[in-house]
Amino acid sequence: MIRLDNRIGSGDLSVFFEKWRVPFTLCRLDYGDAAIKGNGPNGSTMEVGIEIKKIRDCLNSICDGRFAGRQLPGLIKNYGRVWLVLEGQFSCDYETGLLMYRKGKRMEPLSLGSRRFLYRDLDHWLTTMETRGGVRVRRTLSRLETARYIADLHSWWTGKEWEEHRSHLAFDEAQVDSEILIKPNLTRRIAAELPNIGWTKSKAVAAHFGSVVEMVLANQDEWEQIEGIGKGIAAKVTKALMDGK
Repeated sequence: MIRLDNRIGSGDLSVFFEKWRVPFTLCRLDYGDAAIKGNGPNGSTMEVGIEIKKIRDCLNSICDGRFAGRQLPGLIKNYGRVWLVLEGQFSCDYETGLLMYRKGKRMEPLSLGSRRFLYRDLDHWLTTMETRGGVRVRRTLSRLETARYIADLHSWWTGKEWEEHRSHLAFDEAQVDSEILIKPNLTRRIAAELPNIGWTKSKAVAAHFGSVVEMVLANQDEWEQIEGIGKGIAAKVTKALMDGK
């Protein structure tokens, strides 16, 4: 069920959800324009928050700091995952670097009062929200696309259990080690730091040894039994483990 804030800026999305038969309820949210209770890891539930901003709202946030100072802390505190949906048609003037937006049939420089913005100003702000604020940013062109995106986000979070989402592992294993996308166990992480082992050989090491203790206590002969590790590497590894360097 999507919890949709009933105020201006979000409540009108209910028209689309009704048409598509997406379950929703109108309510007053303290933070965010929409919220979803989804399926988290290990059978847990995850609260997901969505904040919708038009391009001018973002520029105001850059100038007055209201989003970072008030909204962002509330979103992070109340939700396990936060999305910022940036709605509108805007682009960059590739000669001047100015931020442009669609006004009627034309693209015009976007300004607040006398201040004009570079596209870089917006890009830097969004990158900071992503990398330092932990917010996931998504762009949409219209209200219709915004509604569709939120409906699809709801479908993702409620349609499957967390562990059933495995598209990120669907690679050609001859080219990509899909285990890179899963947190490796402690044995493999430590093995990867040993001399001449690295990430690739650490996989065979972790498969051979049942624990870190077993790996550390192994002698040179046992290390030589691992595929890809000869006498030279085995000698360096056992020496490093003995010396603690």
